[in-house]
Amino acid sequence: MTDNSIGIIGMAMNLPAKIRTNDDPIFQWLHDHPPPGGNLFTGYVKRRVLAEGQTVLDILEPAAREAIANAGLETSQIDVVMGCISPNTYFVPPDLFGLTRNLKLSETTLTIPLANDFSNFNVGVTLADAMIRAGRARNILVAIGGGWTTIMDYHTPWSVSAADGAAAAVVGVAAPGRQPRWRLIDTEVIAQEQNFGDMFLIGDRRQVPPASDPSPQAQDWTGPYYHVTQSGLQHFGSFGGQTAPLAVSRLLQRQGIDAKQVTLTGHQASQKLLDAWKQTLNPGAMFFTLPDYANMTVANIPVNLCLMQGEVTTPWVVALSLAGDMHAHAMLLRTEG
Repeated sequence: MTDNSIGIIGMAMNLPAKIRTNDDPIFQWLHDHPPPGGNLFTGYVKRRVLAEGQTVLDILEPAAREAIANAGLETSQIDVVMGCISPNTYFVPPDLFGLTRNLKLSETTLTIPLANDFSNFNVGVTLADAMIRAGRARNILVAIGGGWTTIMDYHTPWSVSAADGAAAAVVGVAAPGRQPRWRLIDTEVIAQEQNFGDMFLIGDRRQVPPASDPSPQAQDWTGPYYHVTQSGLQHFGSFGGQTAPLAVSRLLQRQGIDAKQVTLTGHQASQKLLDAWKQTLNPGAMFFTLPDYANMTVANIPVNLCLMQGEVTTPWVVALSLAGDMHAHAMLLRTEG
């Protein structure tokens, strides 16, 4: 085994069949009552959304099976499953354990749920690469699925961006004579946790009569819904548009790589954000699917990497992820195979 043989050796994606356009009735309230902050969320034409009764696990399981087959492996050869399904059916246990169950993996398979918001795929690939290099595993499935159209309050401006999707990757050792599809080179993080609480997912508390009863049984919760505070809207532009790209700049400077040699992909919350990244970083190419697939939240990066295979003309790809606590994670990949 050589260092160059370790990387993403198989990938697959799966999107719901249902398409939601801008004239869907669910957006009618926003059309009639344009809210403050609406100008931040632009660039969407279509979105893939879960159908009635469909779950994130329903779309992620086929992607995981295809990724394993794409890597030339059997499910029995997966040592570790890590990643994120969001939202989960329960607070505990996470639905990622349900994926392990559905794939009928060995009882010795370690399942590791991640909770790094929209950085889950980057973090999963980074951890998987480290575990394999340390000899702790040979084949790791990184599985990511998002169903955020089900947790939006459609009276909020950011709800227009929400879409659903799933993708999976196998990080492992390439077979003799083959190369990984993507090889992890380096990562860079910028975290400003003083902004923790700017964006969050939680239900809204509502009082159940009689209001005079202070017991916990007298309270109920809505949702959950994704909330963005006024401070969060401000940092969406300042941190997301200005600070986050610095993670890419630092990464490329450390590696001695010119931005013109890089294809940039990443989190796709809004066209305004992508325009800011293009202006700041001026990469050789950008690969985003915002008009067709909108913001697939946790699944943006792995879905785009699946679509990029065979389409990239630069030697390097950088995947830039963001999270609501205001951290950015840039992952440098070498395009191989």
